[in-house]
Formats: sequence, C-alpha cells, structure tokens
Amino acid sequence: MIYLIILAIVFIAILYFIKKAKAFTEASPSILKNYKDILLKEVDYYEQLPEDEKAQFEKRIHLFLNEKKITGVDVEADERTKVLVAASAVIPAFAFDDYNYPMIREVLLYSNTFDDSFLHPNREMKQDRISGMVGSGPLSQVVMLSKPDLISGFQSKKRHHNVGIHEFTHLLDKTDGVVDGVPEHLMEKKNIDPWLNEMHKEIQKIRAGASDISPYALTNDAEFLAVASEYFFVAPSEFKKKHPELLDYLQKIFKQEVSEEGVQPME
Repeated sequence: MIYLIILAIVFIAILYFIKKAKAFTEASPSILKNYKDILLKEVDYYEQLPEDEKAQFEKRIHLFLNEKKITGVDVEADERTKVLVAASAVIPAFAFDDYNYPMIREVLLYSNTFDDSFLHPNREMKQDRISGMVGSGPLSQVVMLSKPDLISGFQSKKRHHNVGIHEFTHLLDKTDGVVDGVPEHLMEKKNIDPWLNEMHKEIQKIRAGASDISPYALTNDAEFLAVASEYFFVAPSEFKKKHPELLDYLQKIFKQEVSEEGVQPME
C-alpha cells in the first residue's frame, strides 16, 4: 500500500513539473509579441539586451505572469501594468536562472500611494504614504505597489527611483530568511563585511549631504540595499561613475555588470 502512495506522489510531482515547464516554454507568439512591444517602449533594461537575452527575458516575464496573480484593488490591472510588474521582478533576478520568487503569490495594485490603514483599517494613526511594500503576517505572500509610482519608475531616470525594483530587491534580500541589506545566499561570505563597511561609509556621506543616493537609504541597511539597487538598474552609467565602490558589490550580488550598453548578466 505504501508503495502505491509513493508512486502516486511521484506521479503528481512529475505532472506538476511538466506543467510548469510547459507554461515556461510555450507562450504563444502573440502573447510574447505583446510583451515585447511593451518592453521595448517602456523598459530600458530590456531594450539594451542582446537578442538572445531579450528572448530569455520575455520568457521570464511570461513565467512570472503565469504563476503570480496581479490584482487591482481600486484600479485596473491592465496588460501594460502587469508587464511592468513582471519586469520589476525579472530585472534584479535575471542572472538567476528561472528564479521566480516562490515566497509570493500575488501583487496588489493601488491607484495611488497608500498607508497601512489598507492593512489595518481600524487604526486611527495616519502613517507615512507608501508607494510599495512587501507584506508581512497574513500578507507575507503579497507585494503591494502604487500603480502610478510603478509606471513613473520606468519613465524617468533623473530620480534614480523604481518602486517595483525596490520591492523585489527586498524579496531577493529575504532569500536568506531576513530582510537586512545582506542577501547572504547571493554573496560570498568574504564579501559581507566589506559590503557593510562600504554601505556605512556611504550612509555617512548621505547624512552629510555629500551623496546623490536618496536619504530614504538612511532608514536601515535593508532600505539602503533596495535604494542603491534602484539607482544601479535605472541609471547604471551614472551609478558606475559616482559610486564605483558600491558598484563592485552590487555587481557581485546580482551577478550582473554595467557595460556601455547598460546592465547585463555576467558571462
């Protein structure tokens, strides 16, 4: 009897992985064309990739959209916005083959910035306005994003800001179990202390008004990583010029390097 149960479990597992592989590889040409049109128009990171990497990026977009639910809370979750959500997820994880954020199941979109009264409606105290958040507790498998802030992050390089990339960087940081600015699963142990030292040197510069990295990075080490990563992916040439020491560590963390074309996975 126990052998039959084991065989049934193995059979179900095989069916699951076949279904997953099929979903990854068999996006219809029309679906991929829609993705490609949006990506070419909206996502600079994608535009600078060589053709073979573009094709891989499109498949990763399809994988994300196939496995994750994207829901508009008080706004439409249209195809353009869904593709931009997926691009936000794929960009920082692009060098990690087929990685698709197993810790989340849904992204919620809001029509504007929000506060945590969306999560705790009985709270009387007004909180700071938020454009993105990784959920916790009952919402630990959910990411929340302001739709207009998500879109604006792909439209302007001047602010070095992209809330989608910011929140998905937090999720990569969380792969070791804690969001603390040190994604240990993505770093060699020998680089952890030097990374923290470089981070804290830059924090002092921000406090002194001697850095163009957003003061929001002063919140804590986790926010520093997320803010610096936005800058790294949104304006890589400028980041390379102004922050070469930080650049070295972010390239090692994300396994991506800055070239004249932009940011691409390391060979």
